[in-house]
Order: sequence, then structure tokens, then C-alpha cells
Amino acid sequence: MTSKEALSIDLLYSLNEAAIISKTDLNDVITFVNEEFCRTSGYCEDDLIGKTHAFVNSHTHPTEFFQDLWSTITQNQSWHGEICNRAKTGETYWIKTSIFPIEDQTTGLVASYICVGFDITEKVKREQQLQSQKMQYDLVTESTDGFWHLDEAGNFVDVSECYCHLSGYSESELLLLTPSDVEAEGHKGDLTYQLSTLDKSVDSKVFESMHQRKDGTHWFVEILISYYPKHKNFYVFLRDISKRKSNEREQAALQQQLNHLQKLESIGRLTAGIAHDFNNILASILGYNELNKFAAEDLTESKLKGDILHNSSQVDIAGSRAADLIKKMLTYCRQGEDKQSETTLDLSDVLNKILIMLQEIIPATISIEVDLLENTRVTIDETDLYQIIVNLFVNARDALDKTKGTIKLNIYLVDFSLHVCSACREKISGKFVEIKISDSGSGIDSSKLTHIFDPFFTTKDVGKGTGLGLSVVSGIIHNANGHVVVDSEIGRGTTFKLFFPR
Repeated sequence: MTSKEALSIDLLYSLNEAAIISKTDLNDVITFVNEEFCRTSGYCEDDLIGKTHAFVNSHTHPTEFFQDLWSTITQNQSWHGEICNRAKTGETYWIKTSIFPIEDQTTGLVASYICVGFDITEKVKREQQLQSQKMQYDLVTESTDGFWHLDEAGNFVDVSECYCHLSGYSESELLLLTPSDVEAEGHKGDLTYQLSTLDKSVDSKVFESMHQRKDGTHWFVEILISYYPKHKNFYVFLRDISKRKSNEREQAALQQQLNHLQKLESIGRLTAGIAHDFNNILASILGYNELNKFAAEDLTESKLKGDILHNSSQVDIAGSRAADLIKKMLTYCRQGEDKQSETTLDLSDVLNKILIMLQEIIPATISIEVDLLENTRVTIDETDLYQIIVNLFVNARDALDKTKGTIKLNIYLVDFSLHVCSACREKISGKFVEIKISDSGSGIDSSKLTHIFDPFFTTKDVGKGTGLGLSVVSGIIHNANGHVVVDSEIGRGTTFKLFFPR
């Protein structure tokens, strides 16, 4: 035996020991299997001889797979690929297979096929596991609004495409940044702090923060941190909660508005009761005062008579002021009860009449600047409009301390998408007629602006205001389906904008 022949025998022996080998005729009927084939499949030689390879078919591959295989080998070409078979136990196993056509040495025609394969089941399982993990990873990362993979130091290792879309940054840009770089001002270091205080024996931690997009806009984010000790890494899942936060703010505003209305309703009931009782008492006081004056007239001229008549006149003056206060209280309590006296008014015409009356109560040292748009019409009671304008002009005069300064009165047609009423806190938008009254006075502190329409709240000194003026103004404006917006700054004056539907 030559050395070449001996080498060939050794190779065949080694191949038989390591490989899964079978031989079939042209119809795929098995005529030979080696021990490795039997060991791998779990079948003995007698089980397999005379069967086709369909006997171990796992039905993993589509029909087209085997059509391609037969199309190749029937053209006297070798076929190479990976085949999944089913063992006797029912479990599947993968074989990296090569099929070679074998020619008959006498005729030179293909007479059989040799299948040589190697068990790659573990390799395929690892690949499938990795593929499954990748699919799960992709599913998790893409089903959230954002995902970060951070190393133990808190630096980016990977970011999801969803977070890139939300933040406006590309993946390459984010990997050059730190989490702190995408946090909004006032929230810098939120994640760093949470990572440093995370109990790594606990699975996860949830908190809220605010992030800043590449274009500078902000968005609220809910963050879930999970620590994986095996890899000493953090997985961070992010969810956009901007809409939820907006809804929470709207709910809070509505609740505040409801609380405000309930408070006003309660105060209104209390005020009505006090006003009616006080009115009855006042009527009695003024009645007896009239009797005192009649009795004093019968007295002879003396110091006593003069004192009595003087005191009675002072009671009349005080009574008149008290009656005016009661009238304001009752006007406040009747808000929204009756609209029968409303009519459509030409604002410029009515306001010019009111300005003539205002000359009596506004000192000449205060300049009044007027710019009234013609032919602007709103629906409101004329007396109510008079009360609104006079009240606001008197407040402006007092803010100027009755000295020099300027009060401006303007009419505009406006169309805006969003304002918030300073009295009822309701969001308002649409087309309105705006009456604007502004002064160059002392202004109102921002902490008091939210209360100026509350009944009995006043920014004036004790004894100089009842605190009902702006409450009545608000009631009249809202009774006419209008709203009011106030802007003020200490030392720079105050502006009241009254919006009425056109």
C-alpha cells in the first residue's frame, strides 16, 4: 500500500468517526448510515436502511428548500447547506450538510449520493437565542418612547431610534454627549443623582424629569432605571409624559376655577344675607334720625338744636354711604340673575357720554387719552357699562394718588387664539371687542393680582375701599358673556382689558 493510499484510508476513517454519513440511491432511499448518524438521530441502522431522509424530516424547511436541493444534485452538482432533522426522541437537530453525486466507475453515470454532515445544533441554538434576544431587545427598545444603555459610570453605550426621534439628536450626536447634556435647566444632574442613590439590590427605580430637545424645546419624561449586575450596566426606559402633565395642569386649573366659583357662591349667599339685614337696620336708623330732625325743629334756637341737626346731617351722610355699600353688595349678589335690561350699544357713543361725567371725578392734573374705534357694538346694559368704566377710572385715579399721570381708554377689535381670564381663570379665544383702560400709576404686586376680583379684597389703605368694586365689575362683565385680563407691574402702572363678544 502506498503512502498516498494509506493517507486516504486514514482520512476516511477520521471522517467516519467525526461526521454524520449516509448513502442513498437516486430516489433518496438510504443504503448506508454510519454510527454517528445513528447516535445523532437516535435510530439504529435497521430503522434507517430502506427509508428515505423524509423519515427524519423535521418539517422545519419549506418545500422550496428541498426542490432547490434536488434541482442541484440531479444536475450532477454538489449541494451545501444546513438541514434541520428530527431525532427519535422528537427533538430537532441541525446538520451542516454536503451532498455529493457518486458516479459508477463502469458506466460513468451518477449511481448514488453521499451525504456528509456535522452536528451544529449547539451553534444554531446559540444563534437563535441571540436572534431572539435581539428581537426582544428591539421590541422593548422600540415599544418605549426612548431607551438608553448606560455603562456603570452613567455614559451612553446605546440609544434607541425612538429617543433620537423625540430628542432631535442623531445617534452619533447622542453618543458624544452625556445624559446631563439633554436634561433641561433646573433638572441638570437628575439622572446622575438617581443613579448614585439607586439601591443596586433593587430591580428598578422610577422618577420624573424634564429634557431639552436639540431645538431647545422642553418635554416631560418619566424614567425607569434598571441595573444589571452581571454586566454592570444600566438600562434606562423613557416615556414622554408631556401630554399627561398638560392634562394635570388643566385639571388643576379647572379645580381651581371650581373652587373659586364655589367660594364666590358661598360669599354671595353670606353677603346677600348680611346686606338685607343691614338694610333693615339702616332703614330703622335713618327713620329714627328723621324723627329726631322733626323733634329738633320744634326746639327754640339754641346750641342744643344746632348740635342735634348737625349730628343728624352726619347720620344722613353716613347712612348714604352705607346705602351705597349695600347697593354694591346686592349688585354683587345678583350677578347672572337677570339680563333683560341688556341691549346692543355703540361703545364709542356711550363711552364718550361717560367721559363727560368722568371729568367731575378725575382731577385736571391727570391726563386722559382716548382712542375709540367707531361702530363697535356689544350687548350689555348701559348702566352696567357706566358702573364698570367709572369703577376702573376711579381705581386708576387712586393709583395715581390723584396727582399727575395718564389714564388711557382705547377700543380695539381683536382675534386671538388663547388668553386666560384673570377673574374666572377660563381659557378664552375668538373674536372680541376690547375695551382697554390703562394707567401710569403705582401698579399692583403680582402676589395680589390673583385676588383683586375676590369680594372684600382691596389693595387700598384701610377705610379707602370696600373691596367690592372689582368683584362687581367682574360679575357684570361675565354676565355679558365677557372676560377680563389684567396686566400690572409695580411702578409701571396697570392695564385692564375687557373682552366682549362682537
